[in-house]
Amino acid sequence: MGCITSILYFLMPHSKPSNLELKMVEALKKRATSGKCTVKTFNSVIMKFPKIDESFEKVRVVFKKYDKDSNGKIDLDELKSCFQELIVSLTYEQIKELYNECDMDENKGIDFKEFIVLLAFVHLLEDQSDPATKSVLLVHLQEAFNTIADAFVFFDKDKDGYVTRKEMVQTLNEASPVQETAGDIAVKRFQEMDWNRSGRITFKEFLFVFTNWVGVEDGE
Repeated sequence: MGCITSILYFLMPHSKPSNLELKMVEALKKRATSGKCTVKTFNSVIMKFPKIDESFEKVRVVFKKYDKDSNGKIDLDELKSCFQELIVSLTYEQIKELYNECDMDENKGIDFKEFIVLLAFVHLLEDQSDPATKSVLLVHLQEAFNTIADAFVFFDKDKDGYVTRKEMVQTLNEASPVQETAGDIAVKRFQEMDWNRSGRITFKEFLFVFTNWVGVEDGE
């Protein structure tokens, strides 16, 4: 997704949080209070960037397979077929809800990075109790998505399910305390993620931009 689509997103009217956003907020708050988060420093997340990027490239193979017309987007019917292969047991209405939630620029299609966000929603919001029922791809992605969720929780200092500008600045300053420009970089990172200028970052906004941090390209 390029600069133009991001600008268009800024100009779109935004209503109250969706049901899926609220569910994700609750999932992240629960994760924060579980005591199981593995991220203790942001530098430890940076060290995992290559492995996360490798995991996401495996997603690209599946994405290309179901992008039947090779237009760089997956439509709703293609997503339904994809979920059947990935052994994701959702109703059509649930798939449609996910599709609409993760079509972040509202262009009637899920691009590659939005597809990563969508799979993260599936992983973090669905029952994780029985890995035997999951596809090989989703099992492989678990570590990457768990690391990113833990990174979000690490940024979310007050554990309310969102990341504010103050929290972004605080976290990145902790990672680079000797750099005079750390605060400026943190502000830029926050602006990069806060697409709708709401003053706080949702998980899907965080993950979408996180794909850029680890080196994921829109298309190859």
